[in-house]
Amino acid sequence: MVESLKGRLLRNAGWLFGAEIISKLFAYGVIVILSRTLGPEGLGQYSFIFYYIGLLSIFSDLGVGYYFMREVARDRSKAEELLPDVLGFKIILAFFNFLVIVALTLPLPKPEWMKILIILVGAEAMLQWVVYIFIRLMYAHEVTKYEAIARAVERAWAFFVGGAVLYFHRSLSPFIVTILIGYVIRESLRIHWGSKFVDKIEIRFKPEVWVSLLKKSYPFWLIGLFTLIYYRTDMVMLSLMRGDYETGIYRAAYTLIEVSLFIPNIVVATTMPSMARLWVEDRKTLEMLFKKSFQMLLGIGILEVIGYYVFARLGVIIVFGDKFLPSVPVLRILAFAIPFMFLNSLFGSFMNATGKELTFTKITGFTALLNVLLNYILILYYGASGAAVATVVSQGTASILSIVKTGLRGN
Repeated sequence: MVESLKGRLLRNAGWLFGAEIISKLFAYGVIVILSRTLGPEGLGQYSFIFYYIGLLSIFSDLGVGYYFMREVARDRSKAEELLPDVLGFKIILAFFNFLVIVALTLPLPKPEWMKILIILVGAEAMLQWVVYIFIRLMYAHEVTKYEAIARAVERAWAFFVGGAVLYFHRSLSPFIVTILIGYVIRESLRIHWGSKFVDKIEIRFKPEVWVSLLKKSYPFWLIGLFTLIYYRTDMVMLSLMRGDYETGIYRAAYTLIEVSLFIPNIVVATTMPSMARLWVEDRKTLEMLFKKSFQMLLGIGILEVIGYYVFARLGVIIVFGDKFLPSVPVLRILAFAIPFMFLNSLFGSFMNATGKELTFTKITGFTALLNVLLNYILILYYGASGAAVATVVSQGTASILSIVKTGLRGN
């Protein structure tokens, strides 16, 4: 079984690694074109719109998607039973979440054209929130190649078509509309491939079943809620407290950090279903898988801190240009968060897969609130650099608490 597990993990990791490389190249190519065309202010506006929608997507899932994936990973026969009710619930949640976005966006202290774009992005997000259950379904079957292809197609569209629109129009609005068309293409591919893992697609609207689902999924929702706050607060608070320019400076630095995050994303996506299954079937193999993943992520994370710190200035100039030189000190601060980010992804996957989701909920809840508090204080006085410090402290705190709770100290 160990050999077959290794084979599945390597195959899935290979697909995701290839897709992530292609997707990231296209994605960062888009950011480079955007930043060099519209400057820090344009990048700040773009970042605010999508991070704002991400932060407000708190009611789009309620943990049902993650619970569905874990249960199907443990027993694949449950897919036919759970999917109709989960889909029906997700549709209702998506529509309700969109209404929340509209209600909060209308009084927002932003230009009218930005409000229209926010609502438009929110409308497309409804489709994305519902369709994401098909990704969970594919991952539960330990198949990642279809999602890898869907991501690569969308990112290629954004780079070639979106880049051309941005180059000729030099305006954010037509560019975002083009990006959203690419999202619709991606969601269509996810539905097409995800539906292959069930005999037929049905949708049921049974509130009594939804209540039962919520009783089991709410810890995953709290984790998702706190994670959204954790990763989206800085950009939104920077925009509201310091303006588009400083948001763009911070986003440029964070974009370079995100280049490295595809590593833990691949590890988590490929190992979580296996961890959930091994928790039931073979805990010794599970322990080995966790330790190997921990050692690998920690080692790579430390090496990346050194690389980012040494080459921060060169990287910013090459990718974004001289206008973004204020991003250099921000990038050097954020670099120290990388090992913690890597490990926190693994800890979250491990605890969710092994029935310790309530423990991880408490950790993410505490650190999310800490992150908001630190961001408010540090952004007020230090702007983008303060937001970077808040990220490092929050991520480090989460790692320490996770090590304590998983008992890793004794290994």
